[in-house]
Amino acid sequence: MAGLDYYQQDKKTEGKLTASGYVEVIKQRFARFSEQKNAEELERERQKRWRAGGKSYLPETNNEWVRRAIVDRDFTLDAREGVLQDNISEAARPLAKKVAVQKTEQLASKMDRSSWVYENGEHTIWLQMLLKKDAKSNTLAGNIAQSIDAIDFGRSDYVPFGVIGGVAYFQLVQNDYNVLTVRDRAFWSIITASITDLRTPANFEIYKATLGLGQEIQLKAYSDAPAEEVHSFFSNLDYDRFNALLSRPVPGIGNASQVNPETEVELAVKMAEVRSEFMKLRGELAQLRLENVDGMALIANTMAAQYGLAGDTFDLTANKIKSADDLVQVAYRKGLGDLLEGQIAEANSGGNVFGRLFANFQGGEEIPKSEAASSAGFWAGLRSYFQSTSSAEASDVRINKGSAGVVSKCATKDAFKKCSLTGG
Repeated sequence: MAGLDYYQQDKKTEGKLTASGYVEVIKQRFARFSEQKNAEELERERQKRWRAGGKSYLPETNNEWVRRAIVDRDFTLDAREGVLQDNISEAARPLAKKVAVQKTEQLASKMDRSSWVYENGEHTIWLQMLLKKDAKSNTLAGNIAQSIDAIDFGRSDYVPFGVIGGVAYFQLVQNDYNVLTVRDRAFWSIITASITDLRTPANFEIYKATLGLGQEIQLKAYSDAPAEEVHSFFSNLDYDRFNALLSRPVPGIGNASQVNPETEVELAVKMAEVRSEFMKLRGELAQLRLENVDGMALIANTMAAQYGLAGDTFDLTANKIKSADDLVQVAYRKGLGDLLEGQIAEANSGGNVFGRLFANFQGGEEIPKSEAASSAGFWAGLRSYFQSTSSAEASDVRINKGSAGVVSKCATKDAFKKCSLTGG
């Protein structure tokens, strides 16, 4: 075998392969194998950490804050003795309070799996970290989920709080027209083991942040601490470890990421705009795939699942619409990276962000600024790119109904995988 291998390698070099050269070829092979093996091991380790959940990545007790579980105090106090059931008749009130206690116990148990409470003697911070899987774009449910995620309800109750560790944080607006709900106040009573007093203004704030797109790390916090203390607390989170949980880490996110305090609020707005554009883009691409679903492909995936294959083995549109997942993820990260590096001068109107991004992937010229200034220009370009125009007829998906078995044939080109079903 070694002689045959040497002969084949020698032919590639037109008979000029020396013994030392052949040894170098073997070394290169082992190096490539080791790199691939290490990459696979790292991915398995990442998936293991992801399955473990986000709670273990939240900070431990330190000199400033003492950590405890949300269930370590009398968290049912408000449900038992609070006023939220006082408008119920006296006959039904005892049962209503028992139901409220059970609901509180269920909620506290659920929140305990993903959060910690931090106290410093004067103030309290409740911090939750949720890990959200990305919806599969090659399934009906996944495309519907992406379409729903992209819906803009025309209202935002959050304002930018700052950019910390390369992550944009937002704070819930509280004013005469937007107040904390009774549910929020009742949850704060669970956190602090106190009784809700609806006669006084709420004395806590709500914050949130998101890392990633689709596959996401979602942070949420309730706190009665001053804004500067909350900002300092968020600054001590381990963003390096957070980012490493994602299958595609986001450039610019990490413990060493620093931004100008005078412009971090404006930067948070721009980061939110980039995220909003790509969420909308994902939704429109999902809608395009839903409009081009191939019935036979649906049947093929159902049959594939029965034979032990993944339920999204075959392209949902029979290869009429290319998957845009990889391009959207890379482009989104480039957009954020450019913002954090200060390479984009304007982002309110989109500047020419999407024109440059699309040009990078097309290898062509940049989309004119007049078109790229709105998402419509970028979307039009991507739509023509993702929708096959040169091959109007999609390859047939055939299903074997016999007992001889089903064979799937797949071909991968760039980031896209196409499969057909044969056999029998």
